[in-house]
Amino acid sequence: MQNNSVWLEIHRWSFACLPGVIFNYAQELELDIEDIGIFTALFYTLEQSHPLYNCGITVGQVLQICPILSKQKLSRKLSSLEQMGIITIHKGRGSFTDKIISLDPLMDKLGIMVARDHPRLEVKPDNTDNQQPAEHLLDEYRERIVQLELALEEEKDKRVVDPPGKTSNAFKKVADFISKKTGNLMSVKMSNELHKWLEEMGFTPEFLLCMLELCFERQIFNPGDISKIARDIKEYSVSTVEGLEMYFKSYVDSEKFTALRLNQFDPDVIDFGNNTGIDMNASARKRIYYKWRYDWGFSHAMIMKAGEIMCQRTRNGGLEYIDSVLNNWMSKEIRRAEDADKELQEFKQKNKNERIAGSGTSKKGIARTASSEYEIYVPPGSLEEIKTKV
Repeated sequence: MQNNSVWLEIHRWSFACLPGVIFNYAQELELDIEDIGIFTALFYTLEQSHPLYNCGITVGQVLQICPILSKQKLSRKLSSLEQMGIITIHKGRGSFTDKIISLDPLMDKLGIMVARDHPRLEVKPDNTDNQQPAEHLLDEYRERIVQLELALEEEKDKRVVDPPGKTSNAFKKVADFISKKTGNLMSVKMSNELHKWLEEMGFTPEFLLCMLELCFERQIFNPGDISKIARDIKEYSVSTVEGLEMYFKSYVDSEKFTALRLNQFDPDVIDFGNNTGIDMNASARKRIYYKWRYDWGFSHAMIMKAGEIMCQRTRNGGLEYIDSVLNNWMSKEIRRAEDADKELQEFKQKNKNERIAGSGTSKKGIARTASSEYEIYVPPGSLEEIKTKV
């Protein structure tokens, strides 16, 4: 041990970062170019850190003096060299950077090889007991656990995750197709479902484009309906365009699928019916709502806004009145509630100017018409509560 430590001291005092004898016996020691690079870093750390006699160097010193090495790569290579019996790693204070690296096994092997090739050199045999004590085995098991944890971290780092606010090329490609086909920006619900199709179900963007094209041809724009189709395709292992066409003709085009799609629970439809007082249980009325929502591309908030206007301005209004309001907004490219309020105020101001300019309108009639414009919207459910309390 002492002789080997003298060797380390000699190398520490020298100017060479790596003894040439390692290159000479690299093939016999089964060292590759990366192993030689690691030994270069270790000897360079010995020269720069000037460790105390027979103390070795720590992993933290190597990482500090050679910052080009990553923790994962250094850990992996040190573990490999230790398994080959070329270095020894002693447990430090617990963390990986505190572990102490000893080059004594390397010096032992090199000493034997040099003595073998140069018989005149006198090298005393090292009678160190080769049996590993129980404590050393425990250290080895702990080291393997650390290696597994570092390997897991490295595997996680390799996974490419899109940063917030940015989408992958596949997502953008399909999203642009959906926006082009629907004529509107993709909704949040459709965006969430698209992530599921690409990530959870593992569909390629090309396959998704074919599936969405067949859906849009059949006026299926609801993300929930499309996800149901996607799950069936995944379950039935449909992977070709011919298989897609057969699935759509055999199942999607059937009356059973259409009935299930219209009769399924939809909280948006129920919310619309509760706030307007219109019974939305009938399939025909659901079709009208879905026409506004997916064919015309209005958000649920805009449809609710049209229902609010219907409740304010008419007593016996219905879906026909809302349909005319939304049709008017669609022709004027009104897609936001703020634009709808602005258009309504302009309409009221225009009517007011016409009434002022008209000479044959009675004051009583003017007052009654004006009062109707300031009716407050109250949901039908609240009106029933008020009537019961009176």
